[in-house]
Amino acid sequence: MIDKEVARTFDRRAALFLTGGTILTSVLILRMLQMQVFNYREYTEKSENNSYRIQMNMPERGKILSRSGAPISRDMPIYRIYIVPEEAPDVDALVDIVTNELNLRPKRVKKIREKIRRQPRFQPVLVSENTNWAQLAGLQAKNLAGLRVASGYARVYELGPAGAQVFGYVGAPSKPIASAPFFSTGITGLEKRFDDTLAGTAGQTVMITNAVGRVTGEDKSQYVAPQAGSNIKTTINDAAQRVLYDALTVHRAGCGVALDIETGDILAMVSTPSFDPNNFSADDGDEYISSLRGDRAKPFMNKVVEGLYPPGSTFKIVVALAALESGAITPREKIFCPGHWDYGDHRYHCWESKGHGWVDLAGALQHSCDIYFYQVALRIGIDAIREMAVKLGFTETFLDDVISRQMTGVVPDRYWKERNKGARWVHGDTVISGIGQGFILANCMQLAVMMARTASNRVVVPRLILDENAKNPNFASLGLQPQNLRYVLNGLELVTKKGGTAAGSAINVNGAKMGGKTGTSQVRSISKAERKSGVLTNEQLKWEMRNHGLFVGYAPTTNPKYAVCVITEHSGGSGSAARTAAATMRELLKGGK
Repeated sequence: MIDKEVARTFDRRAALFLTGGTILTSVLILRMLQMQVFNYREYTEKSENNSYRIQMNMPERGKILSRSGAPISRDMPIYRIYIVPEEAPDVDALVDIVTNELNLRPKRVKKIREKIRRQPRFQPVLVSENTNWAQLAGLQAKNLAGLRVASGYARVYELGPAGAQVFGYVGAPSKPIASAPFFSTGITGLEKRFDDTLAGTAGQTVMITNAVGRVTGEDKSQYVAPQAGSNIKTTINDAAQRVLYDALTVHRAGCGVALDIETGDILAMVSTPSFDPNNFSADDGDEYISSLRGDRAKPFMNKVVEGLYPPGSTFKIVVALAALESGAITPREKIFCPGHWDYGDHRYHCWESKGHGWVDLAGALQHSCDIYFYQVALRIGIDAIREMAVKLGFTETFLDDVISRQMTGVVPDRYWKERNKGARWVHGDTVISGIGQGFILANCMQLAVMMARTASNRVVVPRLILDENAKNPNFASLGLQPQNLRYVLNGLELVTKKGGTAAGSAINVNGAKMGGKTGTSQVRSISKAERKSGVLTNEQLKWEMRNHGLFVGYAPTTNPKYAVCVITEHSGGSGSAARTAAATMRELLKGGK
């Protein structure tokens, strides 16, 4: 009985083992079929990828050029030394050796170690750029595992901070690419907008590796050469760009733009404070960027199209043309300015407390008489003013295909206030609109376009990119009466002559002179409490509370070719803006386009 019981137990166990073995053998056979038959190609590719390391060969990035063909942004060949942590047996010891050989600063070494800890181990960590040959040779002779030397390119920005917001800069992509550790892409400005054109096409080098991943050779049959990117040519006059930037940096913040009236070409375009993208790759680049982000004057903003300002007295050009076109005034009609004007229950003041006496249109523009334009604005009404403003370029955006972020500003009509403020439009709103205050806002580009259209009677539209195959534009007529434009331009010529509000900014380049209009954009009025404490002038206020200065100009006065607008933030008055515009216009007249 016992033998039979043992036999039965043995048979059951044998059956179980046999069944289990059969199942396991079947699974193994099926797995082998899957790997070697059904998924052969997939696993072959994986095997090949384990045998090769593909390295992207980055192309030379295309240049951003000025109108003369001089480079504004370009690539410079460099040699980079970097560490790949996963390839180094002792990465800390490797950092020590490199530090001694290259005499790296402690600050730099600290950053290298931080990046090694923070980044994926396959991601290379840059140690040095532009290393000299002696240092390169010394390191390569040591044959250090984990240390690589690669040739590549670094971006050079020839104009530095002069227009950095416009041209932009390049940087690392948000997601690193293992096979292209120093791949760069456009981050802002034209570098970003035309990245596909500038970037070119990467090539590849296929490195053969052994089972542990060490490089043993190169498969030259799979080498693909990189193709350089294409250039972008701008309308920028690099000499005028530098002059405008240098003149603006005398002031803490501002912006300016100069246009070719015939073509709409943007000859100079600057915002300050600015930044120098050449500094981003320096040892203290992170601290430099951090300081820029903390600057309340907004160095990364392209203020020419993003900044909005009350146009102040530059808007009197709009009011004058609207009044002439409507027949509400004649150019010789005079209005008396005693320094103030009482209307309703409110007293409106002229900037000149002594008054200007009797002034006609030309005199009112020359001296920027507020009383004259208060009364003229009230005669024609806000709707007529808005219609002329829109015709001259206010509320328009330009360069939509080039610059993504622009602010359109505000030119109200009778219904705007009710829609946006929940209150009725009153006569007082129209009165202060006559001097470019109240709800009116515009950017620097719009004011430059206003000046260009007034000087030419054509619908001038700015452009920033030059297409060699395109013809110069033929702008449509603005449709204004030529004599009315002449009346206004006559007054603007007087602005830079003796007695005018910009007489100190007059220029004469071989007989070519500049006309224009000054403006002061009120930021904040002085309170009664401040007056009692002794604060009586705008200059006594804190910087951020002071008025903006504006100037729009054109030259030559006899046959206008150029238009300019400059805004100096919190400068207290228009003198600084007029002087900056004069320096820029002088360069354009002296050097041509």
